[in-house]
Amino acid sequence: MSRKRAELDDLTPYTGCGADAALGLLPLAVGWLRGGMAFETGKAPESFLARLLPFCQPEHTVCAAGGTRPCPLCRQLIPPYGQAEIRVIGEVDIYAAPDLIYHYVSGHHYLPPPEFVAAVLQGPAPDTAEHRALRRALR
Repeated sequence: MSRKRAELDDLTPYTGCGADAALGLLPLAVGWLRGGMAFETGKAPESFLARLLPFCQPEHTVCAAGGTRPCPLCRQLIPPYGQAEIRVIGEVDIYAAPDLIYHYVSGHHYLPPPEFVAAVLQGPAPDTAEHRALRRALR
C-alpha cells in the first residue's frame, strides 16, 4: 500500500509520482512536511542552501502538481514553489522532495537528513547531463 505524500516521514519510500514507478525507481522521501508535524530543525550550511536552490527552480522540477500548493506550515503561497517535486541523485539513493523544501529550510529552519544534504552538496547538479536525463525520463 502506498502512503500519501502528507503521511511521509524522511527517508521512507516515496510513491507519490507514478513516473518513478514506471522507470523502476523507488526514491526516498525528504521534506514532505505538514502542519503540526515535528521535524528536525537547525541551521543548514549556506553552501547547502545555495546548492539546493537550483534544484527547486521550475525548469529543474518534475511531477508537476497541476496547481500551486501553499506552505503547509505557514499557509502562505511561496512563488514559484509549491507546484512540483525535485529529485536529488545521491551516491546510493535518489531522493524525492517537494519544491517547497528550499522554503522549509530557509524559512522554517527544517534540517533535512544528512544523507540528503550530502547528495545535494556532492551529487550531480540540476544542470548536469545525468540530472537532465532523469528529469526527461520523469516528465
